[in-house]
Amino acid sequence: MAPNIITRALYALTLALALTSADTIDLNLDQALTIALKNGPLQGEIAASRIQGITSFGEGINALLPAATASFFSVTQEGNPNLWKGDITIQQVLFDPSVFASLINSIINADYYSCEVKDKTARLLCDVTTDYLNLLKAQLLFDASRKTLEQAKEEKRLTTERFRLGQISRIDLLRSEVFYTQAQLGLFSAEKNLINAQEMFKATAGINQPLFIRATEQISSPPEWQITDPDSLLILIERTNPNRKMAQKLSTIAGINLTSTLCRLLPSVSLYRTWGYSDTLFPFFSSYKEKSSITQGIRISLPVDIKAIILNIGDALAGSKRARATLAKTRLQLRATAGIAIAGYEEAKTRYEQAKRNLELNKELEELALTQYRLGALPFVELLEVQANLAQAEATYLAALCDTYIQLAQIGYLLGKTAPIKSIFPK
Repeated sequence: MAPNIITRALYALTLALALTSADTIDLNLDQALTIALKNGPLQGEIAASRIQGITSFGEGINALLPAATASFFSVTQEGNPNLWKGDITIQQVLFDPSVFASLINSIINADYYSCEVKDKTARLLCDVTTDYLNLLKAQLLFDASRKTLEQAKEEKRLTTERFRLGQISRIDLLRSEVFYTQAQLGLFSAEKNLINAQEMFKATAGINQPLFIRATEQISSPPEWQITDPDSLLILIERTNPNRKMAQKLSTIAGINLTSTLCRLLPSVSLYRTWGYSDTLFPFFSSYKEKSSITQGIRISLPVDIKAIILNIGDALAGSKRARATLAKTRLQLRATAGIAIAGYEEAKTRYEQAKRNLELNKELEELALTQYRLGALPFVELLEVQANLAQAEATYLAALCDTYIQLAQIGYLLGKTAPIKSIFPK
């Protein structure tokens, strides 16, 4: 009963792929990255970070520029006509620690958002590369599973016929049926993995149309990039990682805020010039010059609410300690993540070498099996099993090859790479 259900599911998949064949598009890795950099969900966050960097810097500069204020109001007195009063004041800061701290923080904030843009861009490139290669792996495994099922089907047909003729025992027949059932289950699992990989890649790349994506990148060898000194690579990652830089800048900003809060105990000094107005008429320009008076001078503001300043100092001190703790945590987590990524890359290359050797052995085994089959020393059923194992070995080899690039993409993200290393993919 179960095989029939699986068979119907596979027929449904074949029909679905046939119906959607017109909507199938082929993509290599460069094309996938181009689409993601244009339509990926992270692009909105990247654009917002760029804008925040510009506005943050502008806010700091604005605090140093002259500030203008204006107010007009009407005064009503019993028995007297309404009186219009108002003033326009322009003030220029000469000395104010909070303003100077705001300027410095705005510069650091702008750099922070620049690092955030770099981090998100590197993350997007890493995610797209990883999901694309996972899609490629899923395709390869699906093709290998389908080939295995075809061979298992042919083996089952032959063994059934030979059993009917009394040439083989029932145990041989059951073995072929088990092989066929396992091949069906393997293809069903590969189908599910392929669908999942499709959806994951489309979500990362920002593709919301009902398209079937076929990965076409050809990878024939692992990356030539070698890790000769893991400790030096760890130091390089710690120095260039955008996320670590962001935590460092937040810690710096928190320290500046603490210093600025302490400096609020000092007076602030500014120049001002005020145009005052008082008349029974609304201050149109024609009467404003005649009815206005000008005052100017130096304004010194002394701190009065010491309690509020002390509370602000406490908050700033806590914020500074929290930022330093976050920075220390970020450094430790980064070092752990980098160590895992480096070990994962080395392990992926080792698995690739083993998969390559396994593929070579399976190819040699197939050659011997074909020779024995031609000489009549090997049953056709066993030849099909050897060829099925070869198909799986090929898929395993290519999947291991993809894994080396996936691990390299993770290291590239930790290094803050914002452009793909095209040279590692052969043209």
